[in-house]
Amino acid sequence: MNRGEKIKVYFKMNSRYYGLFNIIQMGTNGIVDLKITDYYNGLAIITNNDQDNEKGYLTESEIDKSRFVNQIEMSYHKDGSFLHKIKDGGNVEYSNPYGRGERWTSTDNIDDFQPIFNIAIRRMEIYNKSSETPILKSKEVAYICENDDLFEKRGSYLIICYIRNKNIPLNRFTNSQSYSDIITSLNESLDLCIFIQRHSYPKPKPYYSEHFEGMITPYLNNSINFCNKDFAKEEMMEKLGNAVFDPIFNRFLQVMTDGSFINLTEDKLQLIDQVDIFYAGREGKLPVSKPIFIQLALNYIGDKLVDFNKLPPFTKQALIMKWSNELEKAKNSHCQLDNL
Repeated sequence: MNRGEKIKVYFKMNSRYYGLFNIIQMGTNGIVDLKITDYYNGLAIITNNDQDNEKGYLTESEIDKSRFVNQIEMSYHKDGSFLHKIKDGGNVEYSNPYGRGERWTSTDNIDDFQPIFNIAIRRMEIYNKSSETPILKSKEVAYICENDDLFEKRGSYLIICYIRNKNIPLNRFTNSQSYSDIITSLNESLDLCIFIQRHSYPKPKPYYSEHFEGMITPYLNNSINFCNKDFAKEEMMEKLGNAVFDPIFNRFLQVMTDGSFINLTEDKLQLIDQVDIFYAGREGKLPVSKPIFIQLALNYIGDKLVDFNKLPPFTKQALIMKWSNELEKAKNSHCQLDNL
């Protein structure tokens, strides 16, 4: 990613594109120095209430202590500093969420992965700005998170944007519950990545309003925060390790997809279950490995996968046996030609 380049990250829902955030590279010569913009719709609320990020709403007294701004940016700099930049009015203000002068990890010293920020989507209807196609200018490219089984108007989600060192495995997939992928390559060593999962947030609690002189139930808001410096990495590894960073799953996906991103739809998962049943007790005795067989089966069945899954179990197993026998014949025929 070169200096001045901007990536606009969208999610696609109901054939329309909704902007999540923009990433701008400020560094030169492969040095990673990032600015994050356009993650709110017109107005942002800055609050000191970091005691309960899961709460997702502000009471009247909290609103009175908060600040409303129209122009704000976030940044992660090469020296490991994280900053908010407020550009309202004539003055420019900077603040470090971890404390004045505090640093985390410098971008040239990321050995595994580095969390940057998270977005809590508690109400999808707040995303009211959308377009029929991504809106791009010069030096702008779009990255689109797309999965009709995941993104829906009634959904609530947690999004994590992070950097990973290319030496560690990363599983690129989506299903009805989550989304994991590489947004872009930052330099020879680092990738910018995203993880999205369905997430349940606590419902807002009614409280007494002095203004309305009665009990009210507030609306939930969406929020964006830099990740917690004390435990974000440990929490990511604990909760995402098996799905995102697991090397065994990574090798399986790499073989099955040739390293490409894959949408593990329910129909694909049903086929994989049938292949698992067939391969049980036969590992090492069949013509190809399980992930290669799954890849070949998906390509062979094509758009008839739904029809295949409707077949009785014994019929599906018989077809898988037939395909395996055909692969065995092809393999033996190829070996005979090699011996000529």
